[in-house]
Formats: sequence, C-alpha cells, structure tokens
Amino acid sequence: MLGESVKTGVSVFVLILLGVVTTGVAHAQSRRDCSAAGPTGIGLSVGRSLTPLFELSRGTFEAIESGSIDPRPGLHLGGRVDLPIAGSWRGRVEVSGANWPVEHQRFTLGHVESRQILAFVGRQGGRSSACGYVLAGGGLFSLRVEEARVRRPGAALAAGVEVPVTGRSALQLEAQVHMIGSGARPPMATGALAANLSVGWLYRF
Repeated sequence: MLGESVKTGVSVFVLILLGVVTTGVAHAQSRRDCSAAGPTGIGLSVGRSLTPLFELSRGTFEAIESGSIDPRPGLHLGGRVDLPIAGSWRGRVEVSGANWPVEHQRFTLGHVESRQILAFVGRQGGRSSACGYVLAGGGLFSLRVEEARVRRPGAALAAGVEVPVTGRSALQLEAQVHMIGSGARPPMATGALAANLSVGWLYRF
C-alpha cells in the first residue's frame, strides 16, 4: 500500500513538473546562470504528504484492542524564505505542516498533526530557465495526536526545480524527506519518516 501511494505521488509530481517546466521555458525572457546567487525570496507551498512511517504508543486509541492502526497520506502546507549565501549556495527557513488521517479497519480514528520549523542550506545548478537545487538541514518537529503532543528534533532533505514565471516570481516543484527523531514520550513510540511532494510559488525582491 505504501508502494502504491509513493508511485501515485511520484507520477503526479512528474506530470506537474513536465507541464510547469514547459510553461516556464516558454515564458522565460532569457537563459540564466543558476550558479549565481539570486535575490531573497518569500513564498508558499502546497502538496501531498505521502504515507508516513511511524508507530503510535500503545493505548493512544483506547477503544482499539486488536488490528493495525494505519496512518494515511495527507495535505502538506508550508511557508518559506529563500536566502542567497554566495554563488550557487543558498539557504532557507521554512515553517510547514502536514495532517495524516489515522485509520483502523477503514474507519478514521483521528489525525496526526505534524508542525515543523526547518533551516536548510544547499546549492543550485544548471544553466537554463529552470534551475535544479538540493538542500539539507533540520529543525524542530511538533507532533500531536488528539490531546497528546511531543516535540522532537529531526533532519530534512529537499530537492527540486525552480522555474521563472513572470517578472520576479517563480514556481518551485519539490520533494522533501523528513527524518524525525525517536523518544520515550507518547504518543509516538518510535521516530518517524515522512516524505512530501509540493508545488510552491516564490517572489524574489
């Protein structure tokens, strides 16, 4: 089931990527050197958080005595600030969140809410209207199930393509992986691994 979710998400992402890149190339005024630092940008992103991997603490849902409790894909939203560092190096500060439904025998029991603030650093490259980039970083994750909440540190990786649209704005097509640390406090009995695919809009000053 996880494999099917990942395949579906990747397929949708690739189709969106091809469409937006084609549009961006058509509207771009000229080719640009992606190794040059660009101006500061601020933007938003929306996408799909794929099925996360984690285990809930025993007794999180007291009514469930047997059978598996399965998290499902959910909505992912974020806001970001992109910062030039030097040359092709860039940084980012991002605040984002996801909402994963939790099911038991096809019935939705509730949701796991994930909120995080992350800092990234990485590089971009290429010489065309679309620039590819890879970022690595980490930050603080807040996870909530019903009334229980836990905060844990974690790491994150991001890779994407930025396509200029008009003027100072651009679209960012991106995949992220979040690796949330483990801890003894409920409601999470283990750490978590989560991935998301998103489309973002960025305005550069």
